[in-house]
Amino acid sequence: MRASFTIDPELDKALEQATSETRGKRSTLIRLALRAGLPVVVKRFQSTRPEGYFAEDYAKAHPERVRLENACAKGLKEKAKK
Repeated sequence: MRASFTIDPELDKALEQATSETRGKRSTLIRLALRAGLPVVVKRFQSTRPEGYFAEDYAKAHPERVRLENACAKGLKEKAKK
């Protein structure tokens, strides 16, 4: 899809600098910047979830797994003290 848009002078300067540093094409850098930055922009506009929103989706861990993880953590703490 082709798109046309106006870039403000400050952004254009930053884009020129990025182009000279990376030796990439302007269109490629714009595309990469959009891909990297778009999720951040979308997340900024999403509302936060209420406390416990995902509680039903994550059932309690199996007791044996909890015991094993605690034993591993204890062993790592003891190893770090030495």
